[in-house]
Amino acid sequence: MTNALKRKKDPDLVRQKILESTEHLVAENGVTGMSIQAVADMAGVTKGGLFHHFANKQILIEAMLEFILQKLDAQIEQRIMKDSTQYGKFTRAYIDITLDHDENGRSQNWSAFCMTMISDKQYQHYWDHWLEKHLKQYESTDSDIALRILRHAADGLWYIEHFNPSKNNELLQLKAELIRKSYIQ
Repeated sequence: MTNALKRKKDPDLVRQKILESTEHLVAENGVTGMSIQAVADMAGVTKGGLFHHFANKQILIEAMLEFILQKLDAQIEQRIMKDSTQYGKFTRAYIDITLDHDENGRSQNWSAFCMTMISDKQYQHYWDHWLEKHLKQYESTDSDIALRILRHAADGLWYIEHFNPSKNNELLQLKAELIRKSYIQ
């Protein structure tokens, strides 16, 4: 006889919920402010259940970074495919994603990723590898120094807005100006 109340285990779904919970908590509190227990509670699993999927906090953080980068890759590609102008297409997608804010004024993906880099430099190689890969892939369209400056400006705007939010309208104007300038050769 089977127990009707027993739910089917879906390890992929549990893993995704754990990663999304980690992302949310890191975006709010940084790596040092995120606890395994808080992730487990938010994901609706036991601490033992979390450790079944991720043996320790470092492995969990690394998996979260890879999870975020996969989502960023998809978002970048989606924006690039819609862009009919070759020059600066990666830069426009990058600016758009970097300064894409939700109703609370921040992008959870980007915030979690950046907060990890800010709070613990040991994970910097994830970003370096990701950016290097994309810059190599889009070298023919995005190697201009002016586009590099625009990407750095977007990074700076994200940082300022994350730690000292201003009026969303101002950010949207600045974002639009960076994107406008990305068309100028």
